[in-house]
Amino acid sequence: ARTVGRVALAVARFSTLGNGAPDLLAKYSFEPATTKDKGLIMDVTLRHFFTLEPHMRALGITEPTGRDLIDSTVTKALAFPYSYMVVHKDSGKIVGVRLMSAAERQNMDEPLNFDIGKLDESCLIFLSILFNLYKDFWRLRPEAQKVLCREMTFVHSDHQRQGIAQHLVHLGLDFDKLRESGIDGIMSEASSFANQKLLAKNGYEELEASKKKEYIRSNGEPVVFHDATSSVKLVYLNLQKP
Repeated sequence: ARTVGRVALAVARFSTLGNGAPDLLAKYSFEPATTKDKGLIMDVTLRHFFTLEPHMRALGITEPTGRDLIDSTVTKALAFPYSYMVVHKDSGKIVGVRLMSAAERQNMDEPLNFDIGKLDESCLIFLSILFNLYKDFWRLRPEAQKVLCREMTFVHSDHQRQGIAQHLVHLGLDFDKLRESGIDGIMSEASSFANQKLLAKNGYEELEASKKKEYIRSNGEPVVFHDATSSVKLVYLNLQKP
């Protein structure tokens, strides 16, 4: 078990170096995202995320119904210094983001920062899945007290398959400094098959996945996905040394 843990951590550590291919860095700049960037991030996310993210598409969540959910996610992540924007140098447009926050066991029951009563059934299905997995994380990893949370990784369809998502995985994260600051690991509720594969490749361990029964609407109709995605996977990278 220790050998597997060391291999996973070594793979993850390699990707923290952020040494993207020269052509990638020639075309894109990877910039830390702060609260002042919220408007720009909200704009690109609301215009493109709903048509690209598998759960959004399958559930039929659109900008009018999902705005509060996205706004909450962006606001939460930008309160921490772990998020990045991808800017296409030629156009100056944001074409991707990696949003991350931090969570502590002692605050696991923090209230949501939006009115859940305003959400439609599709949003409630998705939110319930995420909430259940989040609660299960603390049960499944009793040693974890404080972790980073991967909130969202998004790359515009015109700029995919160029290594951007891989470059973003651990960009700007110094594992030694994170450990010194009390971070035990990095968790993610990965909601797309592509992201699930990417994180597995980078040493993340699958802890649990959403269940088929969670994808049934109140009228009895099942949620149907348009790609290989079939669940949200709860995955974790343990940063503590064996």
